[in-house]
Amino acid sequence: ENSLRRRVIDYIKKRKEKVENGGINTIPSPFKRFSNDFIGIEQGKYYLVTGQTKAGKSQVTTFIFLYNTLMYAYKHPEQVRLKIFYYPLEETPEEIMFRFMSYYLYVNSSFEIDVSPEDLKSSKEDKPISQSIIDLLESEEYSNVLDYFESHITFSPSRNPTGIYNEVKAFMQNNGTIHYKTSQIKDELGLAREVKSFDYYEPNDPDLYTIVIVDHISLITPEKITNSNQVMTLKQAIDKVSEYCVILRNRYNVTPVIVQQQSVESESNDSVKLGRIRPSIGNLSDSKYTSKDANVILGIFSPFRFELTEYLGYHIKILQDNFRLIEVIINRGGSPGGTIGLYFNGKCNY
Repeated sequence: ENSLRRRVIDYIKKRKEKVENGGINTIPSPFKRFSNDFIGIEQGKYYLVTGQTKAGKSQVTTFIFLYNTLMYAYKHPEQVRLKIFYYPLEETPEEIMFRFMSYYLYVNSSFEIDVSPEDLKSSKEDKPISQSIIDLLESEEYSNVLDYFESHITFSPSRNPTGIYNEVKAFMQNNGTIHYKTSQIKDELGLAREVKSFDYYEPNDPDLYTIVIVDHISLITPEKITNSNQVMTLKQAIDKVSEYCVILRNRYNVTPVIVQQQSVESESNDSVKLGRIRPSIGNLSDSKYTSKDANVILGIFSPFRFELTEYLGYHIKILQDNFRLIEVIINRGGSPGGTIGLYFNGKCNY
């Protein structure tokens, strides 16, 4: 029997058995105190990360969905395999590697080695990077981790919606089987004919997490509208990316992660006076359509940027730019509204 009901019940049973046999259904959240609100990264969920300018959206996104995920897969190869498509629309792959090096040096040294990407580049003439750091990065332990990072991430130059979609879809089709169903339709003459349509996708490796990160979506390149000489507006291009993310999620169990800025209006004097400064769906920049598609929306907020001296009991005057609030703005399938205050080290992407 291959009915929808049977497949769903079998899916429930498989996930139960998997956990009971030492497997996982979710890559755990790096924030243990926050795990009831944000349990971690799941296959087939669409995540959106939003915040104001310079709130650390890219750093928080890479920390949660790239570095934490990658290190979990590296340490638990029996539980998780990983493929990441990264579309860094405002950064180079080299910059992301620099940030990962800073992060891994910091975490792996039990937070003693505190060097920024600028430090690694010896940007200050009176502060060349220590040879001991270079020796560490070239050691077998670090080389293994950095090689794993590089071999499991595809940094793609694609910048338009269809280019991104076709690249990820081709990967999924090469790593699984599409099952089709046959149905009958009537053509314009009223004659019945059979057509094949997508039924469901069966992956070669059920434990492969395919994560697609677009950072950030307002830098997407609009493309021509199908069957037209007109070029999409930015909003139409963003909406098309989101539409493709839904197809990749629903058909192929892909995990899309979109970074989207808050609008400039959210930082206006009026917003500050009214206390409406935390990220919201209403202030998503360039298109709010993405909020209808995403399963989970995370808001990143920095009170220091608004010159607040205290926020939710945290002493921002002391913590300054080392404090971030993460809020679950939307959680379809769970409870929204949860918040957590975090130590934020932008220097080391931690």
